[in-house]
Amino acid sequence: MKTIIKNVAVFDGESPRIQEAQNLVITDNLVTEIFSGDFSEENFDQIIDGQGQYAIPGLADAHVHLGKVHTDDSNPRYDAIIGSVVAQKLLDHGITSVRDAGSMTDGLKRAIDEGTIWGPRIYPSMGYLSQTCGHGDSDQAHQNRDIQYRAPAGVALCDGIAQCRRAAREQFYLGASQIKIMAGGGMSSTCDPVETLQFSEEEMRAIVETASDYGSYVMAHLYTPKCMQRAIRAGVRSLEHGHWLDEETAKMIRDTDTFLNPCPQFTPLEAKWNHMGKYADQAYPKRRKRKPGGDLVKSHMPETTELINKYDLKILFGTDLMITYNEYEPRESLDFMEYKKRFGSYKGLLAATGRFHELTKLTTYQNPYPDGDTGVLHINSYADIVILNGNPVEDLDVLGDTENILLVMKDGKLYRNRLGKDKNTNG
Repeated sequence: MKTIIKNVAVFDGESPRIQEAQNLVITDNLVTEIFSGDFSEENFDQIIDGQGQYAIPGLADAHVHLGKVHTDDSNPRYDAIIGSVVAQKLLDHGITSVRDAGSMTDGLKRAIDEGTIWGPRIYPSMGYLSQTCGHGDSDQAHQNRDIQYRAPAGVALCDGIAQCRRAAREQFYLGASQIKIMAGGGMSSTCDPVETLQFSEEEMRAIVETASDYGSYVMAHLYTPKCMQRAIRAGVRSLEHGHWLDEETAKMIRDTDTFLNPCPQFTPLEAKWNHMGKYADQAYPKRRKRKPGGDLVKSHMPETTELINKYDLKILFGTDLMITYNEYEPRESLDFMEYKKRFGSYKGLLAATGRFHELTKLTTYQNPYPDGDTGVLHINSYADIVILNGNPVEDLDVLGDTENILLVMKDGKLYRNRLGKDKNTNG
């Protein structure tokens, strides 16, 4: 199958320069040529007129939880169904790749990769690793401790170097492309205050070394400078959240070329936090009630934003999508608008494209999609392409309204096409 998308302005996922009046040639599921000028339409099976609009790489959300639904009556079978519904909505919104930050997505990933259902490419972490009384521990985790390495609830409890190594190896056995650990407390937690340091440096080093032995890396949930510095010293390559950044830590992140995923989390999603507080109260009714740490962390956000920009830290785009709403509607558009406010349009867009491409290189031979590049739009990249009504490099608010998404292509297949039908064009 040979397709051409003609007459588009191209953002390649790396340079802020827009290439006007380009034609994209797609052979099966890969981009094989990008050129300007005339061509013979007879050479193509499918011709799509881009109408001068803006073509960008398929977008990537580097922090989701597609296999875990945070509702009062959630169970793994229900979670799998709802996860598939949300996955289809993400793809329709132009999210063609996600990194799952901890949940059991093996079945969902297989169904998507086989083409049974729509959804983004999934880079799975499988169960996240948590210490006892850590951000991930729960009554259910305790009750299933003997089988927690297999992470039936999306969490593997482990304490001490030997258990940590085994838990990490188990996630690779289950299909992980990277390892996720809980290296600090959580905002909605009751058993682990947000200031908590979790996993000793030796335990973290053991997990990092195990991931490296399997050709991959570790990502870590954390908020405070002490947690971030410990993780960096242990070799963690991707810091998740980090909303309590200080200058010393910012310099360490810069000097070690570490990724920072500053998931906004404080866009207008009060319903989520209200629900999570209620969920924590129900899950731990006998424990000391403690005000969630969201307000404490939020107070540090202006300084964190300033330091990210001052040291030009390598940020990712991540929504921390937790499926909590009755309508199960992803709201990444709000987070794109937040990224524009905090980091500017180009840096915010780069976080969801070229930076994700760099991140995938850390998975080396564990990369579940080794035949093409994701997050970029160049020769030999996967044909994951989004066409927008507006220039997101100049104004990322274009992605704040999903109506501006005119076309979504993943792996050379069309999933949304509002450009209108042209010769031999489907959609």
